[in-house]
Amino acid sequence: MAGFNGRAMVIDFAATTLVGVRTRGFSISNDYVDVTTDDDIGWRALLDSPGLRAVECTVSGITSSEVLLAAIMASSMDGTALSIELPTALATNGTMTGDFLVSSFEQNGDHDGAVEFSATFMSNGVVTYAASSA
Repeated sequence: MAGFNGRAMVIDFAATTLVGVRTRGFSISNDYVDVTTDDDIGWRALLDSPGLRAVECTVSGITSSEVLLAAIMASSMDGTALSIELPTALATNGTMTGDFLVSSFEQNGDHDGAVEFSATFMSNGVVTYAASSA
């Protein structure tokens, strides 16, 4: 298998692909509940379903769309959830969709460089997964 180009992993926010992105990623966590007792003779026992499931998405890049960045800034200030779809272009993965809250947002720039941004989004509620048809 040849793999995928990182540009193929796009993140859509409110049905619009985030622009100016240079790096992006996501992590899925399942925090299982430990129910180990002495009866388990030293082996850890976990409940079959996690006590907490979460998806976290991070992006960073060059500021190029004031409209999208303003929406992210507004969401980070007032705590409203954003509808995010990720990744949409990797043929073998499929798509995760859900509401996310902005846990961090940063913009910075040097006198001799472009204004850059970074943001972290945390899932808020159920995130659904649809397998790719490819």
